[in-house]
Amino acid sequence: MPLFTMDEPQPRLNPPIKNWREDLPENHEPQLVPPQLRWLTTLNGTYLEIPRYSTEIIWGGMLFSGILACIFAFIFGVFSFAIQDGYKDYVMTAIGLVGALGIFGLALFFLKVYFFQPREQPIRLNRKRQKIYIFEYKHTFFPWLKWPVTIRSYNWADVRGEIRYSSDRYNMGFQLFGSVCEPGTNKVVTRFLIAKERSSQEMLCQIWSYLSVYMQHDSVTADPVETGRPDDWCPRKADRWPEDMERESTTAP
Repeated sequence: MPLFTMDEPQPRLNPPIKNWREDLPENHEPQLVPPQLRWLTTLNGTYLEIPRYSTEIIWGGMLFSGILACIFAFIFGVFSFAIQDGYKDYVMTAIGLVGALGIFGLALFFLKVYFFQPREQPIRLNRKRQKIYIFEYKHTFFPWLKWPVTIRSYNWADVRGEIRYSSDRYNMGFQLFGSVCEPGTNKVVTRFLIAKERSSQEMLCQIWSYLSVYMQHDSVTADPVETGRPDDWCPRKADRWPEDMERESTTAP
């Protein structure tokens, strides 16, 4: 019989999240790490709003690619026109124009992603109502069209915190999820993303601690790690909350 046993920690929610790493303390319990946010939008005695930020797209890369493609399309068109003298029937000019239009269309797509694709998807926690509100976009292929918006609300008492690790190439890193369970059980009904960190899960533990401490009506600091508005969100702002949800999520009962 072994003298020591090393039991691996196991997820307590059912079903467990894919690539599970850690279950966080329940939101009504004392938290184990100091509360801290990376970004903060609004904080007062009734509600808290934090932004969620996307890491799937390198926004600066989209802008750079769009500008570079525009330049390349112009050069390609001019070069094909310049060497037309050695060919008959304007073959090279036609090829150049078609190629330039194709490259310009790609450039236009990159620029539309940068300037028009929605980026903000905020979360609100109303501690007077003890509810959480999630603002989400349903992604479509065309970034310049108006994306459908879904707003969900849940009782905070039913939300658990889980951390997973994603190895996806475009979404790699640690992710903090809120898992909504049936009341009084560990049976998960649905999950929603709260925050992401590429290299460390400690910040995610601090974010969960902050949300839990705030909803327990304890005092929290108004100073996040980062100040101002992240560059990743400019220049597109989020759509407005519907009037009834705006009123409910920002006021006491």
